[in-house]
Amino acid sequence: MQPGPTLELAYGTGALFAEMTATGYQPVGVDLSPYMARLAAGRLRRRGVPLRLNRARAQSLPFPADTFANVVATFPTDYMLAPDTMAEIQRVLRSAAGSQPAGRLVVVFEGQLRGPWPLRPFIDWLYKITGQRSLPPAKPLSQLNSAGFAARWEWVEREGAVARLLVADKIVNGELSTVNCE
Repeated sequence: MQPGPTLELAYGTGALFAEMTATGYQPVGVDLSPYMARLAAGRLRRRGVPLRLNRARAQSLPFPADTFANVVATFPTDYMLAPDTMAEIQRVLRSAAGSQPAGRLVVVFEGQLRGPWPLRPFIDWLYKITGQRSLPPAKPLSQLNSAGFAARWEWVEREGAVARLLVADKIVNGELSTVNCE
């Protein structure tokens, strides 16, 4: 992700929001669920995290154009790839200006646990029977590319887990302007 203001779509319980704050990002959250808003607010208050949570739909974001360096979502439902959602994400992500790169969308589509050897065959079997070890679908890439993004799949490994990310950089006037940010 890039430094700067970051919008989390469907922030849920606020776990990622709290983590982003702790690592120096400036998160703002959007979720439609009043129940999730209460859960997240409680978690964030207990940790002393500023509450920058909004109740809104991803298809109608209450922010000006070119506001965010990043938009993030974890384990999204079908709303994420809806054309009106993608148009709103494109609108609120910042455009490139000078040395500032264009905004980036990061979506965690899948996470997988990696256990020690005695557990690994069991974990692999569980993922196989639940269909969670499939190849990345091509549809999200083509949809995002058609909506003005340069999209790609990435795998990220962390202690005992691996996640499949969809990373999409905003394209403005046919130009892609990004920097390599972790």
